[in-house]
Amino acid sequence: MANVNKIIGIDISKEKFDVCFSFQPCGYSSRSYNYNAEGIKSFLKNVPSDSVCIMEATGVYHLRLAYALNKLGVFVSVVNPLSVKNFSRAIMCRTKTDKADARLLVDYARRMELTEWKPTPDNYIRIQQIYRSIELFLGNITQLENQLESISNSPVGNPKHCRMLRKQIKTLHKQIVQMEKQIEELIAEDDETVVEHISSVPGVGKKTAIALLTATKGMHGFDDYRQVSSYFGLCPRIYDSGKSVHGKAHICKMGMGWIRKLLYMCAVSAARYNRACASLYERLRQKGKAVKIALIAVANKLLKQIFAIVKNNCAYNEFYA
Repeated sequence: MANVNKIIGIDISKEKFDVCFSFQPCGYSSRSYNYNAEGIKSFLKNVPSDSVCIMEATGVYHLRLAYALNKLGVFVSVVNPLSVKNFSRAIMCRTKTDKADARLLVDYARRMELTEWKPTPDNYIRIQQIYRSIELFLGNITQLENQLESISNSPVGNPKHCRMLRKQIKTLHKQIVQMEKQIEELIAEDDETVVEHISSVPGVGKKTAIALLTATKGMHGFDDYRQVSSYFGLCPRIYDSGKSVHGKAHICKMGMGWIRKLLYMCAVSAARYNRACASLYERLRQKGKAVKIALIAVANKLLKQIFAIVKNNCAYNEFYA
């Protein structure tokens, strides 16, 4: 990692970003910048190349500055806001201002192990943008279908309006098909072989393979499948302490909900057609585990197989554990 004696904490909002410079032994100094080209340029002039910059993930707002710092060769770490929040509670920090948040990030960097942020490949960003649009369109379709059903069941009919709604729903479906073709074209430029390898896993289709690669940036930055499982919120959370607290284990659901849904549907198929997954499913059911718990275990097994396939750059083998 870069020089831990030169840490810069950055609290970003839509219109400005607050910075805490901590260059030992000089202590702390703070400054605010407008979040525009001029403000970023002014800030970068004050950033030593061997410093450590830390910021929270803030949707898309942090990306512009993270890219600029990465381009300069500066070590940048983008951390989960929940981790910072828990850290703040642990050290009993009671002040909540943009300036204080920037300093809190400096303290976080001094005590915690940081992972260097790397830019997402351009095509993955484009695919993520398309996926967000698809998700929005699907939500619109659901709303229109609900409205159509409500009008259709009304004692006062409105055939003309119903025809308009059906036409709009049909148009949205066509646009989704077009966007899915765009995704396939983008994947074909870089990762078509990897998609084919992942799709060779019984229970996993091409759409899921593309979604997994996009969400994980091609599985880069993960050391084992458990990290991927945790990233998607499929790892179990256990409540068990002493003699009185014995809660049921359940998945933490802190990851991406849409990916979990895809993997769950894949698990239903894999429990029948994937050799290792079917064996695991039957074993858990025989032990009395609920269907949903068994399928979540199968989803994790699928992730293990997919991770091995991506890292080894090979197709599925039925003897994968």
